Amino acid sequence: MSQLFVLTRPALVPGFQLAGVDAHGAEDVETAQELIAKWLDAGEVGLLAIDDGLLEHMDVNFLNRLSSSEHLLYLPIPGGKPLGPEASQRHRITALIRKAIGFHITFKGEEEGGKT
Repeated sequence: MSQLFVLTRPALVPGFQLAGVDAHGAEDVETAQELIAKWLDAGEVGLLAIDDGLLEHMDVNFLNRLSSSEHLLYLPIPGGKPLGPEASQRHRITALIRKAIGFHITFKGEEEGGKT
């Protein structure tokens, strides 16, 4: 039977669980990869909604393994604050908008290169 898995930051897990979703928390990318590898090895069938901050920093070889799975499909979801030193809320919002509409926007008072 197919199921929905959510893999996000621990602080967000209770909200998904209250909605009846099989949600799991991961503090870092390594923990997330270990959990996903366990599901892949077990042959779990379903959809994995994964925090885009975790997904963005995963190993390329691991992502290839996940992408080639016919049983466990994945979908990135916004997970709150971005991971990594280069990330900012403003950068994250502009990246989501650019992905949705196909071009880069700038905020008032921001230069084209992303500097404020």
